[in-house]
Amino acid sequence: MAQLRMGRKYLPRALRIKLYNDVTALRRCGLTYERIIEEVRRRYGARISKSHISYWIRGIHSPYNGRRIPSLELLEPSEELAYVIGVVLGDGYAYMKRRAIKGYNDVWIGLKANDRGFVEEFARCLAKVLGRRPIRPRYRDDVGKYVVDAQSKTLYELL
Repeated sequence: MAQLRMGRKYLPRALRIKLYNDVTALRRCGLTYERIIEEVRRRYGARISKSHISYWIRGIHSPYNGRRIPSLELLEPSEELAYVIGVVLGDGYAYMKRRAIKGYNDVWIGLKANDRGFVEEFARCLAKVLGRRPIRPRYRDDVGKYVVDAQSKTLYELL
């Protein structure tokens, strides 16, 4: 969403996701851009531009920003999530690589261990929590351990 006038901050991600879902649903119902703007203002009190609605409808922009799980509220409690949290707090790792370019931080969650079965179970649970294809553990000769890791800024924020 375009930045609001006079230096105001962006709308919160959770609100932008609700707006995005409503805008796409209203457009599928056949409403014009002007009617969508009016409906969003009536429901949420927020004004979005016609160009932003166009970007969202055409798939050029999205408030999800490449995240499969865009906010902590959408992480569903489960046994797999509890297992991942326990492993990361015990033997695993979660770290963020810092880069000079703002907004391009790589976030990694993973596990290095000697026991292949332990790493495979962690990989299965991590894939299920993140809604991804199964992650295959790999053996790294330089550390002499099995390694599995994935990128998820939302899960990193939870941890």
